[in-house]
Amino acid sequence: MTYPVAASDYRPVVNSTATGLIFERTIKGLRQLYSLDLTNPKAVPSLLIKGWNEESARPDWSWQTGELVYMNNNGIYLFNTPKTVLSNTKKMSYPTWYPDGTTLAVYNNRVHSPALPIPRTSTIDLTGKVLDPLLGNKATWAGFPSVNQVSPNLIAFAGQVVRTGGTYNQNTNYIWLLDTSTTPHTVKTLSPNAPKSHFDPNFQGRAPWYSPDGKWIAFESNRFNASGLYSIFIQIADGSQTAVRVTDPGWNANHAKWYPNGTELVVTVLQKKGAAPNSNRGIASLDVSAFVA
Repeated sequence: MTYPVAASDYRPVVNSTATGLIFERTIKGLRQLYSLDLTNPKAVPSLLIKGWNEESARPDWSWQTGELVYMNNNGIYLFNTPKTVLSNTKKMSYPTWYPDGTTLAVYNNRVHSPALPIPRTSTIDLTGKVLDPLLGNKATWAGFPSVNQVSPNLIAFAGQVVRTGGTYNQNTNYIWLLDTSTTPHTVKTLSPNAPKSHFDPNFQGRAPWYSPDGKWIAFESNRFNASGLYSIFIQIADGSQTAVRVTDPGWNANHAKWYPNGTELVVTVLQKKGAAPNSNRGIASLDVSAFVA
């Protein structure tokens, strides 16, 4: 893909047939969604929501219904009804589809009750109604979620232990696993050895995403990198094996999502390897078949 000089691309997601790509493109400080036809090697990205000079960001595509969901500072939107925000979803973000195509897991920063942690992971329907305000537990701040599309009772999220007097900090997250089929819900770290009493940077992780078969989790981490640059890691979804790094930290890779074949990832990387961490970004595909075979 050819990038305009002033453009930086982020948070890509592929549709169920791997024929289309949606991603954020930031130009002059405004984030908007762009689409790309993956069947045409000569295709160029086009603005998805034309004539709307407002932010659109953090998309997710339902592989069951084909519906696209996204958000901005006003809340969460469905693409089929652009400009119509779901009720009471302000301060909710990272909407993520359940396989039923009718419910979403969200990063929830709204005050629902003083007893609930902020942020947390919640479930909402397509009107914005909160079906479950707290998917995890009161001891954990929960960020970016991903729903296992084979076993939707399993949710991975980036989060951390609630600490008295502290605040949520995405840079000190671990990857956590949540099982909503138990009472109470089971919450544990993906890496069993990650200490809960303090943050260990050797287990840091953000933006987890389940593979289509539910057996793997891809995520971003700056572990083992003194400069703080991010790499994409892959780990078996039950946490029984150590995570494997699959990108060079020089690319400062983020936000991995799976292709439907389960052997490729779409990621955002620096447009030039080794550039400054805040330099413009682009979209790349990554073959990880050697790691998930």
